[in-house]
Amino acid sequence: MRKRFALVKNNERVYGDDELKKSFSERVFRPAAKRFSERIRHLAGKSKTPVQGKGSLKLQKQLRAAGLSLSAQEYSYIKSLLLLVFVGGGAVLYVFLQIDQIYRVLILLVLACIPVYGAGFYLKARVKARKEAIVRELPDVMDLLVVSVEAGLGLDAAIVRQYSKNKNTVLTELSSAIREVQMGVSRKVALKEMADRCDVKQLTAFVTSLLQADQLGVSVKSVLETQAERLRTERKQSIQAKAAKAPIKIMLPTVGFIFPVIFIILLGPAAMNLIATFR
Repeated sequence: MRKRFALVKNNERVYGDDELKKSFSERVFRPAAKRFSERIRHLAGKSKTPVQGKGSLKLQKQLRAAGLSLSAQEYSYIKSLLLLVFVGGGAVLYVFLQIDQIYRVLILLVLACIPVYGAGFYLKARVKARKEAIVRELPDVMDLLVVSVEAGLGLDAAIVRQYSKNKNTVLTELSSAIREVQMGVSRKVALKEMADRCDVKQLTAFVTSLLQADQLGVSVKSVLETQAERLRTERKQSIQAKAAKAPIKIMLPTVGFIFPVIFIILLGPAAMNLIATFR
């Protein structure tokens, strides 16, 4: 203890067990990514020509749905920076690769297309994965909130408690809305913005029911129980629908890959005999 106190007194940094327990990515890559995003925000703040228009609003909505804390302008800066990096790398390869010129030009074009189209594909894939995660997690979250409310907690306290134990996508969005309410935003606006941001039918229905219950004075517990039962029923029906489609999906690879092999095994010798006979 005295040795550690002496280190602190001499302004020498002490790395505790918590710091050493973190993974390499948490200690190196995440701080680097944070500094990079802060630099991009700094550059975007200096710009005098912000991105505007319907395309910008649509892009901003996609970024929010993907769970990225970037503005449309910051996203455009990152995309442009990646384009410069890939084109620069392509130019280096164009100079040093000892292959035909047409192949070097093709490599340069492919590298230029990767950040242009890859960023859009990544964003759409992230939005889709996030929506699927919300649909998958929502019934379980509703059950946990029902149990917490039955134990005597309010809705806000139940969300905060469950978020401290499990930071999944749904609880992250709900806790974000709760923080906005604590900062002075009205509950109605915060929940509607969350539903707008996620753009998931089940979550929007839950928010609508919650706001109506708040206006009519209905018990939050009954609303949560109703929503939990409805979501469980929907998930059961979705699983049954996927199970019903499984035989059809299995049939396609069976017909396309297994049957041709069987035909070759069964008819191959006979076909070879016929060919030998006619020769």
